[in-house]
Amino acid sequence: MPSYFFDSSAVVKRYHQEPGSPWVQSVCAPRRHATLYLSEIARVEVIAALRRLERQPNVRRSFVDSLVNAFARHLALSMPGRTMSAYHLVPVVTPVLELAANLCNHYWDLRPYPLRSLDAIQLASALAVAATLPEELIMVTSDLRLAAIAQAEGVRIANPERPPSA
Repeated sequence: MPSYFFDSSAVVKRYHQEPGSPWVQSVCAPRRHATLYLSEIARVEVIAALRRLERQPNVRRSFVDSLVNAFARHLALSMPGRTMSAYHLVPVVTPVLELAANLCNHYWDLRPYPLRSLDAIQLASALAVAATLPEELIMVTSDLRLAAIAQAEGVRIANPERPPSA
């Protein structure tokens, strides 16, 4: 069974119903026993994305609070030493940052837009995980630019908005 690395654009779909949510939720379902990886930067990116929902008309703060709290519970379950982790968190350590910087240097002139810094950290985190796994790692992202660059780096991609069979 493959393992999955979720970038923030994809993992948000676990908590908020939007295109791609049913596929993400099926992959994340405990009965699947899939190993799920997140970069530590998702702690910030996901909460920021969920909080932006409050800017939409008719979205209540209490609703967004419940989404943020669900994500926070999954993060708490993902701390080292937990037997049933929701996620395996990939630390943003010096080798990951060095790889991210190298990716930015390599893809700086990509047209129409270069690789963004946080996307580079997401991709570097996925590449770091993939290098340690005997099984295949699938990067789940809704970001088409990141997906294209990840594929160029040899990473298999799943776009939850255009899902393969789960």
